[in-house]
This record gives sequence, C-alpha cells and structure tokens, in this order.
Amino acid sequence: MSCIYKITEDMSSYTATEKKLADYILQHRQETTLSATKELAAHAGVSPSAVVRFTQRLGYSGFVAFKVDLASDSVDDIANFDDILLEEDSISDVVRKSKSLNTRLQEESYRLLNIDSLTKAVEAMQHCQKVYLYGISASGIVCMDLWEKLSRINRQTIYHQDFHDQLAATTHIGPADVALAVSYSGKTHEVNAAMRYAKEQGAVTVAVTQFEKSPLTRFSDILLRIPSTEREIRLGAIASRNASLIVTDLLYMCLAKNDLEKTKEYLIKTKEAIQRLY
Repeated sequence: MSCIYKITEDMSSYTATEKKLADYILQHRQETTLSATKELAAHAGVSPSAVVRFTQRLGYSGFVAFKVDLASDSVDDIANFDDILLEEDSISDVVRKSKSLNTRLQEESYRLLNIDSLTKAVEAMQHCQKVYLYGISASGIVCMDLWEKLSRINRQTIYHQDFHDQLAATTHIGPADVALAVSYSGKTHEVNAAMRYAKEQGAVTVAVTQFEKSPLTRFSDILLRIPSTEREIRLGAIASRNASLIVTDLLYMCLAKNDLEKTKEYLIKTKEAIQRLY
C-alpha cells in the first residue's frame, strides 16, 4: 500500500500535531527519508515521540520502516477526476486526459491494495454458503457485474437492484454467509443499514470503500480500500467505479483460480445454456 496514500487519505481525522507533521513530510519527502527522528521532529516543530506515534498509526513498526516505504513511493498523485475537465477541452483532450487518469488510477489502486485483507476476503467467500452484495447507483453497477461473474461459476450470490428487495433477502443472512458492500463514500444509509444487520447476524462483512474513516467501516470486518479520487459533488462516479471494479475483479479471479477445472466446466455450461436462445 502506498505510503503517500496512507498519509493523505486519513488527513481529516488527524490531530493538529499529526496534520502539522503530515504536511511537512508531504512537502519535504526527500528530506524526510534522509532525516533521523529527532531531526525530522525539529524541522516539523513536533516532538520525537509524536513522530514515532504517527508512523505507528500508519501501520509501521517504527520510523525506519516508514522511511523505507516512503522512499519507494512515486511522487505522482491522482488528480480529482472532476478537476481535469475544462469547457475548452477538445474531444481529443478528453480522450487523452481520461487515458492518463485511468492509467494512474489503475496503478494506485493496486498499490493501495492490502494483500492480507484481500486474502481474508477471498477465503471468507471461498468457504461461505452465500454472498450478499450491497451497492446503489454506480456502486450497484459494480455489484451487478460481480453478481453475474460469481453466478456463472456457481457461487450462490444474492443481489437485487431494488434495495428494498435486497434488504428483504438479507433477513436470511447468517454466520455462514458473507456480506460485501461497495460504497465509495461509505456513507450510504441503505448500504450501512444492511451491513449493520449482517454483522449483527454474525456474517463476515467486507467493504470496498475509499481510505477515509466512514460509518461503513464500523460495520466491516475486512476493508478493501480504493483511492479517493472524486469530490463529494461529482460530475460522475467514473474513477470510483473503475477502482471498485478492479477490486471486485480480483475477488472473482482469486475465487475462480482455486478450482480452474470446475470454473471452466461452469463457464461452458452457462455459455451452452445461453446459446439455446439462438
């Protein structure tokens, strides 16, 4: 997972001291990687203990491990999708900007991915009885895509575009099941209500969401993070949808590869069934 993302994506929840330190590190990345703890603390105007606590909050064993990860990071950041379009852009400009954004988005999505979390999610889905999917609007498109993929390889998956129907189906969820929510903001009331109920019933809860803390994270056993690339008021949920699809495609591929012969058998059967229509 990208060190720069670890620093920036949780910025809103930092204390004043943590924000001061984070701002200094982001503005003086190279100097930070060459500094000792006391030296960085002096430059940033904080205490050495604050530096150590900050690196531990980010998940590092200490300042040295933090510096190693920071030194390997790319300095390129993903621009907000809503910031890259201009009225005077030609069609060629839009194509070029979209290509650039999606290329960087794909790279950062993979860098942000936590392999341990992905492994836990795959194992839970591998051994569960049913997978319940929750998502609305653009996130619903991601859920529909995953539902179709899993259904074709004989994974019992529950998803309804009408969320009232999905909530009704959720009344049957239990400890042997997995609840998977796709929500960029993590604040969608319907999705959070369903995940809260699923967690209360003992199901394993998995969330595909951005890196900021949100109500959804409180109801999720496993978090699969995607980059924060769009504003609250958006021109369209394009980057978040594409990033979510990267994660759900990985879940599908990891499940499919566990028994490739069975997977091929199921895919052939579904293809043959559809061909009966022609």
